[in-house]
Formats: sequence, structure tokens, C-alpha cells
Amino acid sequence: MKTDSNRVAMGKVCLMYFFYNFFWSLSSGSLFAVWLNDKVGIDGSQIGVLFGLQTGIAVLFKPAFGYILDKLGLKKHLIYFISFLSLLIGPFYIYVYGPLLGNDSTFVLGIVAGSVYLGMLFQAGSGVIASYSDRFARCHDNDFGLVNGFGIAAWGVSAVLAGYLYNINPDFIFYACSIAAFLMLLCAWLLKVSHLEDVDNEVISQDKIQKEDVIRLLKNPKMWAFMTYAGTISVVFWTSMSQFTRYFISFFPTQEEGISFSSNMDGLTAIFLFFVSAGVPFIIRKIGAKGSLILTAVGITSFLLMIGFAGLGEKNLYLAIVAKLLFGIVNPLLIVSVFAYTAEQFDKKVNSFTYMFGFQVVNNLMTAIAAPVMGVMYDQHGFPHSYIYFGVFAAVATVLAMFTLSSKQKLTTTDQQETVAA
Repeated sequence: MKTDSNRVAMGKVCLMYFFYNFFWSLSSGSLFAVWLNDKVGIDGSQIGVLFGLQTGIAVLFKPAFGYILDKLGLKKHLIYFISFLSLLIGPFYIYVYGPLLGNDSTFVLGIVAGSVYLGMLFQAGSGVIASYSDRFARCHDNDFGLVNGFGIAAWGVSAVLAGYLYNINPDFIFYACSIAAFLMLLCAWLLKVSHLEDVDNEVISQDKIQKEDVIRLLKNPKMWAFMTYAGTISVVFWTSMSQFTRYFISFFPTQEEGISFSSNMDGLTAIFLFFVSAGVPFIIRKIGAKGSLILTAVGITSFLLMIGFAGLGEKNLYLAIVAKLLFGIVNPLLIVSVFAYTAEQFDKKVNSFTYMFGFQVVNNLMTAIAAPVMGVMYDQHGFPHSYIYFGVFAAVATVLAMFTLSSKQKLTTTDQQETVAA
């Protein structure tokens, strides 16, 4: 049986992850809220409701996707499903999503349609692609840091391209998304995994997940501590970012200048952040997965307070730029640390389900509550004060995480089974 070398295999999965993150960032990234407000014509409160419902409905898919992914191991059925679904992204935004949201009589229908399609493709699909890529990388003597670096590179490239295309015609963004989706499908098809489908190693368990394993996992105190982190630190971070670009471009004389600067900055910093992501595993080896999660929480708290104070009184553009750069650093630190923590603390048999349910589902449920509230706060209290409130909340959650997350090293297979059963 012909197989790829580790270098070739990693190149393929990195490109698959790149193209997925490229069209995800391009269509739903920093300019998404700007497009909704500027072109579709909905305000901050409506955008908050939209984000909240979209992430909330995604909860219906994530546990099932995580369970199926653990059942499949490295079989690509679920990856193909996400890939084929992504091919429709361009036509959906242009001919379905935008027109429905822009009409008061069909606004609710637009939210429902977007929540189902985008919730499955991005909110749930991102967990599938990331968890699969992490597992694939570890099977090839690597880690998720390198793969995530390509995701960051995609974010940077898409940010520059989005700013350029948006100022010409926003529809061009969505045409580019469908092209990238096709390239992702091609990369997924090229992955060779048949030799890894029935193995039993440190990454993949030959004994696949069962319902009893899920029940035991949900009784594990470590799982609840992990879910608390996801429902506080992670939620306030991601939800606060949903309308961050609207706020950031307000530091500039015109919207066009703000969009151009923000997009170009994202592109330039992506080069630096690629190496940050690739270096995160070295940080984790020095301070442990828990230490890395705590460091992430401190960074998130600092980012929120910094960007809030930047907008008080006379706006401080330089402080806002530093805060935006800090966000970029915290972003890869969070996701790589989460994968390291789940691999360290939980049984490999439930690895994907732990991530999809314990991190992503909890994140979505709390975001469904937080996004509308935060959207109203932006409209009533303004961005600066709202971000300061979020920063205080993150500081409290960071202290809580210091006492609840586990710092124990990875256990043996026998001990893992006993821990999960506890």
C-alpha cells in the first residue's frame, strides 16, 4: 500500500485547513459585520441576535459530528460532507442570505436559513475540520500548531483580499469563497488515510466510542472544569470579536481608510502569527496545557481592557493597534492549547467528542445567550465601556480557571480509562 511521507501528508492537510479557513474568514470574518450593517442594512442589536441564533442552532449538529468523528477515526466521510456543503457558499450569500436579511418581512427566515447552513458549515464544520486535522497531524508525528499556522496564514491572506474586493464589489468576496471551497475538496480527496483507519496507537483507539463512554465523560469533574473555561473565557473572547471590526474602523477618519488599514494589518501580522502558532507547542511543553490556557486567559483579559480604554475620551489609535495585534497572538494560543489539554487530560477514544461538546457546544450555548446581550450593550453603552465590562468578566473567569483546571500530565491508557470512568 503506497503511503505519503510525513512531510507530504502534512503538506496536504495543511493546505486543506488553509483553504477551509480562507473561505470561512473571507465570508464570515472581520468584514462580515460591516457587510451586514453597511450593505444589508441591519443594526448592532440585530447582528447580535443573528450571531446568537447561528451559534445556538449549531449546537444541534456538534455533538453528533463529534461522536461520528470518533467513530470514523480518520475515515473522510464527514470531511467530504463539509467540503461539498461549502461549494454552495457563494450563491448562498449572494442570492439567499443577503436578500432575506435585507427585507423586514423575510428577516426571520434569513436568520433561520443562515443559522442552519452557516451553523453546520462553520460553527460545527470548523470543529470537524480542526479536530480531524489535529488527529491527522499527531498520527504523522506532528502537532496542531503547524496546521493552525496555515489557518492563520489563510486568515491574513483573506483579510487583505477581503478589504480589496469589498471596496470594489462585496459579491466578489463570495465568488472567491466557492473557488477556495473547491480547492479544499481537492486537498481532502488527496489525503491518504486507508493505512490508518484500523490502527490502535497513541492517537486513535481501535475500540471506538460508545454511548457509555459519553456518559462516563460527562460525570468526570475535569470535563466540567473544561466546559466552564469554554463557557466563560472563550465565549467572551469570540463574541466580543464578532463586531470588533465595526469598532476598530471607527478610529479612522473614513470607513474606507479603516477597512483598508485593518485588512492590510491582518495580512502583515499573519506572517508573524504563523510562527507564533507553530511555536505554541514549545510553550505548552514548558508550562503545560493548563499553564497555556491560563496564559491565554490573561491575554484575552488584557486585550479586552486595552481596546476598551483605547476608545475612551480621545481615541487612541496606537493602543487599538496594539490590542488588535494581541488578539492575533491570543487566537492561535487558545485553539492549540485547547487541543493539547484535551489530549492530555481525556481518553483518546472520546477525543473529538470532548472537543466538540466540551468546548464548542458549550461555547455556542453561552454565545447564543451572550451575543444578543452584548449587541444591545454596544448600542446602549458604546463599544469602549462594553469592552471594559467584558474585560472585568474575563479577569474573574481567569482566576476561576486557575483553581479548576487540572495540571496533571497525560496518563497511561489504563489510568485514562479509570479517570474517564470516575
